[in-house]
Amino acid sequence: MATYKDIQRQTGLSLSTISKYFNGRNLLDGNRAAIDEAVRALDFRPNGFAQNLRSRRSQTVGVLLPALDNDFHLTIIAGVEEALRRRGMSVIVASSPTADDGAVDLLLSRMVDGIIAVAPDHDAPALRSAAERVPVVMVDWAHDDLDLDGVFLDNVAAGALAAGHLLNHGHRRIALVGGDPAISSMRLRVRGFQREIDRELGAHLEVRVGPLTSTFGHRAASQLLAAHPRPTAIFASNYELTVGSLIAVNESGLRLGRDISLLGFDGVELSRLTVPKLTIVAQPTRDIAARAAQLIYRRITHTEREDPHAELLAPELLFGGSIARLDDDAPGDR
Repeated sequence: MATYKDIQRQTGLSLSTISKYFNGRNLLDGNRAAIDEAVRALDFRPNGFAQNLRSRRSQTVGVLLPALDNDFHLTIIAGVEEALRRRGMSVIVASSPTADDGAVDLLLSRMVDGIIAVAPDHDAPALRSAAERVPVVMVDWAHDDLDLDGVFLDNVAAGALAAGHLLNHGHRRIALVGGDPAISSMRLRVRGFQREIDRELGAHLEVRVGPLTSTFGHRAASQLLAAHPRPTAIFASNYELTVGSLIAVNESGLRLGRDISLLGFDGVELSRLTVPKLTIVAQPTRDIAARAAQLIYRRITHTEREDPHAELLAPELLFGGSIARLDDDAPGDR
C-alpha cells in the first residue's frame, strides 16, 4: 500500500506539503497537480482512521429519532446521509422511544462530531448536556427550553394553509385529526388551523388528538364520520393520521370528494393511489434534511461561536380532487 513517503519520492515535495494537500489546505497549483498525478499513479488511498485521530474528529454525525417506523424519519436519515456523504462524513442512527434508552449517551460514546435530533421531551436534558460538547441541530420537534440550532417546517403556516383551503371551498363544519399537543409540530399545526377557523364567522371546528399512528387516525376519523351531523371536511395533520383517516373513509362507504372531503398531510405517493387523488399539505422533508446537514457541517468545521440559528421552511399545498365545493355541484379542488 502506498504511503506519504512514496508520494514524496515521486513528486520531490516535502511531507508537510503533502500533508497540507490531504488536509484540504492551500497549495501552489503546480504542487497540487503533481500530487494529483502521484495519487493516481500510485493508487493511493488515504488512511481515514489515522486522519481522524490527527484531527480529533470521527467524521460522523449522530441522527437521533424517536422511532424508525415512519416515512418522515426514514427520509430525514436518507437526506442527511446523502448530504453529509458528499462532504466525506457518515451518520450513526439511534432511536429513542423511551426515556430509558440512553440514545444520546450512546451517540456520544461513538465520538460523533455532532447530533441532528428529532427529539421527544424526554431527551431534552441529555441534548442540553450534549450541546456543551458537540453541535446539536434540532429538526421537526422544537423545545422551548433548548436554545439550539434548528430546521423546521413552518407548522403554523401549514395548519393555516389547510384551513384556508377548506374554508375557501365553503366548508364550515370541519374536523381536525391531530397528534399529541406535547409535540411542537402537532401543537403548532393545530394553532394555525384553529386561528383561520376562528376568523370565519359561522365556522365550527372539532379537534381529536392522540398518538401519531394510523390506528388512532382510523379510530378518530371513524367516530367523526359516524357523528350526526358529521363534519363535511376532515384535516389529518400528519402522514400516519392521514393513512388511518383514509381507511376510515373507504370503510364508511362515503364518496371521497363528494360526500366527505379529506385533506391529508405528506404522502405524495399515497395521494396518487386514491380516487380521486388526495389533496395534501406537503413539507419539503428532503430540503429540511439537507439544510440540517449543511448547518451541522458548518458548526463542526467552523470553531467561532455564533448565536443559535432557527430556519423555517414553507409548506406546499398539492391539489387533488378530495375537497368538494359546497357552493355548487362540482366536486374537487379548484
